[in-house]
Amino acid sequence: MKLISSYIKEMKIAARGFYFYIETSFAVILLLVLLLAVNENPVSRQKEYLSSDLPAQFTQAMIDTGISEGTARWADDTEFVLKPNSFEVTNKQTDEIIKYDFDEEQTVMVSTLENLDPKTKELASTAYFFDAEEDLIRVLYDQKYVGAVLGLTNTGELSYKYYLQGFETERMVDLLSVLNLGSLDELEEASKAIEVRSLGSFTNLNNRQNLIPVFLTFTGSLMGFFIVMAYIFLDKDEGVIKAFAVTPSSVWKYLLSKTMIIMTTVVFSSTIIMIPIMGAQPNYLLFYPFLLITTFTFAALGLLSASFFDSISKSFGLMYGLMIVLMMPAFSYFIPSFDPLWLRFFPTYPILQGYKEILVSNGDTGYVLMYTGIFLAAGIIIFLLANFRFKKTLTV
Repeated sequence: MKLISSYIKEMKIAARGFYFYIETSFAVILLLVLLLAVNENPVSRQKEYLSSDLPAQFTQAMIDTGISEGTARWADDTEFVLKPNSFEVTNKQTDEIIKYDFDEEQTVMVSTLENLDPKTKELASTAYFFDAEEDLIRVLYDQKYVGAVLGLTNTGELSYKYYLQGFETERMVDLLSVLNLGSLDELEEASKAIEVRSLGSFTNLNNRQNLIPVFLTFTGSLMGFFIVMAYIFLDKDEGVIKAFAVTPSSVWKYLLSKTMIIMTTVVFSSTIIMIPIMGAQPNYLLFYPFLLITTFTFAALGLLSASFFDSISKSFGLMYGLMIVLMMPAFSYFIPSFDPLWLRFFPTYPILQGYKEILVSNGDTGYVLMYTGIFLAAGIIIFLLANFRFKKTLTV
């Protein structure tokens, strides 16, 4: 009962303070950003820069096929300004170096083809067809793009000559080599020979929904870590914590009540973001326990961190340093190809993945439950350490 009364008292105090409204206002701002500034469906910015050594009728036949199938359409010609410059191009197969020197500025109009997604009919990429290979090379050098020249081999098969900038990853270079190693028919036959097993139906997240795990991690775990430290330092300044040294009330009840305030605030702010964007799609029976327990763990970490400092100004380095480091897994979340093993040991890595599993209709429930248990155990241990630290400080 003392814990409940302490929680109610702390909740009333928090409702009169500005930290509660900071968290709520921040959630509303993030919701507005998602609704007003983020498109549900991605807007493609992929561009292809091409030149063709193919017979004109062959190129036209390829384009006409795409247009008739509804996967391509002509757009207005695009104007490119070719600036004066000098540069060298190295042939990686022969090591031959070709020097180019252009003294005059030139403007060219380039045929522009828009490639469409076969399923959604949305814009997938934009292809620019340069009449002259030299014009293509000048644009690639000036804009640091990657381009290709289409041609035919001696056996009449389609070939590609790529112009790369030199900073491409080895994986990308290998991928370009493999894609054009054989004919398109051979690649199609090879792909059909691969056995594919369906793991069941799945739900893709749109752009807005894909940002939800990052926002929830920030407004939940990381803001909980920050705000609980702010509450503790505010009470330290007012002498509230020292008063526990002369009262029969337990320190752990005081610390837990502070943690429960954070958890209550996080549930409210996360719901503001979650429901308008996701509706009834997520598994809320998994979401709220996972949200509460991860918030509890990071709030306990905030309590433990606050026990080593006397004021918030002295803890700024630790607070912001930890928050920056803990958000590093977001790079892996947005760039799946960047997924080093060491990044998986960051606690926010499974939090981001856990939220994503909760959002999709066929998410991995076992993964979420496993890390819910792990964070609960970690949170209890950290909380006990924080309680020990505060009691030791009070009795010194």
